[in-house]
Amino acid sequence: MTIATPHFDDTRRVRALCALRVLDTPQEERFDRLTRLAAATLAMPIALVSLVDAQRQWFKSRVGLAATETSRAISFCTHAVERRDMLVVEDALCDTRFAANPLVTGAPDIRFYAGQPVFSHDGEAVGTLCVIDTVPRKFDEAARQVLRDFAALVEDELNKGALVAARVRAEQAVQALNGELEQRIEQRTRSLRDANDTLKREIGQRLAAEATLRTSEERIRTIVGSSFSAFVGTDASGVVVDWNASAERTFGWSREEALGQDLATLIIPEAYREAHRAGMQRFARHGMGKVINTRIEMPARTREHGDIMVEMTINAFQAGGELFFGAFLHDVSERIRVKLALQQKQELLDTVLETLDVGVVACSADGELTLFNRAARQFHGLPPEALPSGDWAAHYSLFSADGAHLLEEREVPLLRALAGETIKDSAMVIAPRDRARRYVLASGRRMSGPNGEALGAVVTMKDITELNDSQRKLKINEQRLRAITENLPALIGQVDKAGNFTYLNTLALRFYGREKAQLIGQPVRQAYSVQEFEKVEQFMKLALQGKRVSFEDELTVEGRSSHYHASYIPDIDAAGSVNGFYAMAFDITARKRSEIRQRDSEERLRTVTDNLPALISYLDADLRYRFANAMYRQWYGVDPAAMVGKSVSEVFPAHFCGQREQQLRRCLEGHTVQLELEVEHGGETRILHSVYIPHLRDGVVLGAYLLSTDVTAARRHEANLKALAHTDTLTGLPNRRSYEAELEAALGRSVRNRSGMALMFLDIDRFKQVNDTLGHAGGDEVLREFARRLLRTVRKTDTVSRLAGDEFTVILEGVRSPEECARVGAKIVEAMRPLFSVGEMARQVSTSIGIAWTNSAASDARALSTQADAALYQAKAAGRNQFCVGAGTK
Repeated sequence: MTIATPHFDDTRRVRALCALRVLDTPQEERFDRLTRLAAATLAMPIALVSLVDAQRQWFKSRVGLAATETSRAISFCTHAVERRDMLVVEDALCDTRFAANPLVTGAPDIRFYAGQPVFSHDGEAVGTLCVIDTVPRKFDEAARQVLRDFAALVEDELNKGALVAARVRAEQAVQALNGELEQRIEQRTRSLRDANDTLKREIGQRLAAEATLRTSEERIRTIVGSSFSAFVGTDASGVVVDWNASAERTFGWSREEALGQDLATLIIPEAYREAHRAGMQRFARHGMGKVINTRIEMPARTREHGDIMVEMTINAFQAGGELFFGAFLHDVSERIRVKLALQQKQELLDTVLETLDVGVVACSADGELTLFNRAARQFHGLPPEALPSGDWAAHYSLFSADGAHLLEEREVPLLRALAGETIKDSAMVIAPRDRARRYVLASGRRMSGPNGEALGAVVTMKDITELNDSQRKLKINEQRLRAITENLPALIGQVDKAGNFTYLNTLALRFYGREKAQLIGQPVRQAYSVQEFEKVEQFMKLALQGKRVSFEDELTVEGRSSHYHASYIPDIDAAGSVNGFYAMAFDITARKRSEIRQRDSEERLRTVTDNLPALISYLDADLRYRFANAMYRQWYGVDPAAMVGKSVSEVFPAHFCGQREQQLRRCLEGHTVQLELEVEHGGETRILHSVYIPHLRDGVVLGAYLLSTDVTAARRHEANLKALAHTDTLTGLPNRRSYEAELEAALGRSVRNRSGMALMFLDIDRFKQVNDTLGHAGGDEVLREFARRLLRTVRKTDTVSRLAGDEFTVILEGVRSPEECARVGAKIVEAMRPLFSVGEMARQVSTSIGIAWTNSAASDARALSTQADAALYQAKAAGRNQFCVGAGTK
């Protein structure tokens, strides 16, 4: 039959229940433990954790009942939920609401029911903890309080997810940032590929340009003189015969000073001179050399600035029957320094990425996995493989949030992101067969290039399986940077005095994007837009006036924007007439963009690390800081900029260094080290979890990356949970769980030490009358005073516990005989004789004690408890206010 209940809008309550994600999940020991305790404590055959859905009541935990759910229309728990207060039915047959209920007239034959509602974290009643009997019975206030207490524990378990909701929300911003960073990584990678392709084309063009220049000696002499690269010419013996203006700027010797000097003595470092001279002699004899027509990097001497690194191309040629060598040299010291700096930053970013506890997975636009960081590999227990996307869910064990169903291909977060969906905290279960399942929140988005082209997708996965783990996460992905080279080949051209092109090399033709026939003989003006021609026209006029000019500018030709360094050299004949000018331009776009990218990269790195809730720093091999983020100021009051260049001992006090020095030394030996330490700042104590990661290159430790996160809240929460699980909240004594563990331990010690021990069971005589006359608040005060007197009477080594209600136990260790037990029992009875003060009243309170003593290894906890319980009943039968030592085991 259907039980009529008051009509009310149940939609919000059912939505709150579903949000807990508990319905239809497997049985869990954390709930079953509470129903067993409730049934045992209240002496009920049936105990249930019942969740009331829209059409049914479903049992998350059950004791004494086989059914897993019933219709909501006939459920008792619906009434308790709608009342939002405890419902007690002492005899269902006498209650008009339930007398005809099929659960009363048939199985399970309910006659007695008591149910206490349990609430979601937002205050909605979602179910009950209820106890049921097949016979009518009374349910006093003490029993009701016990049911409320157990219901509160059930409520805590149901709402565990809400305890860290704020913490999860705080991490969402970091997850979003991870997506943005990965998108930028893909964009920078694409740009690097394009730059490399351009570099290859330009290298070929430069070689072609050099071949063309050798056909015109006069043109070469003019162009070499204005070359952006240093040009050095020598005869077969290595004596300098040509030295252009760029060589003067690069090496510091004027043309007059360099001509006639031995090139090896002038610019070749001493360690390379012998090999240089031998190579020139070998080529002179055999016409072959390893470095001829080859681009190489080597050190070179300067007049005032020490050694520099140059990129050099050497050519050999015959003139007038004699052998000469010509070399173009370009200073690449700054490029190498930038490359090394970027490489170090890349290593730092890769290390941070691998250290983060957030799983990061990315794929290309065609669905190929491209990134699978350490945390992601640990989630799955597998490396990334080249699999069809349709196989991902099965291969990597990706399940829906309930953990029961493999994700369909369209449900996989990475594929959803690749399709253009922005994913935010999508719940998913990773459940490999041979590993513990993990519940994760996935967030991600599609990555697009600057023109909207699809680059792929990235997803971050936050492990929320263990809500009480420390916040050792909070660690971030950084961009991978690539070095780009400078020293690009030149655009070379010749313009007559009428302003028409008379010569353009291949690179110049490509720059203008036209065929040779479309430009040669045509005005320069036609190759530019009106606005762009205005930029170069003023320099053309100066060159046609016989003035040599150089300038840098940004030009847009055929829709392409480029930065160039250009030089115009007048073509002046023997009579002093200007016949036109030579033009040479070097594309410095890559250098300009590299400078901007390096600046942006450093700003992004500093912005990200300064805003992470973690200490991030880098120490070199001498334990001196080379990098520290802004959290050092917040946590320690130390300016991170002032730390750079200083040792740990110069920044922090001796006791701070002493705790960490040994672990830092281990890290510099090549070991990754993890440790937890307490630190104090501003009167507050924090617990920091630190990871020291060696910075390795070619097997050599160059320094250490230090990452520290605050785990204070997690550790304190663990301690609070442990205390709550083992302590009686009313008296502060150990509870039943703690008592059972301590009894087993005491029995073990008794056997090992071959010493006797005893177990006492104590009840407060006629405690129900105390509650009836003094009220439950007075009864609670009597229980607390009883506990205090017990603690004062026994030894500090004895264990006093409260099981439930007025039931107490005492574990006595190292007692040698039943007579010694009797003395302790008499002492306790006597300690209870003084009147108990309860508010303004005084009350006589007595106790009955049952004692079991043993010195036998054959005794176990159950046997000893049975003997103590039997002795307690003997004491009560004898008139109470006394003790009884039962027959023990010897």
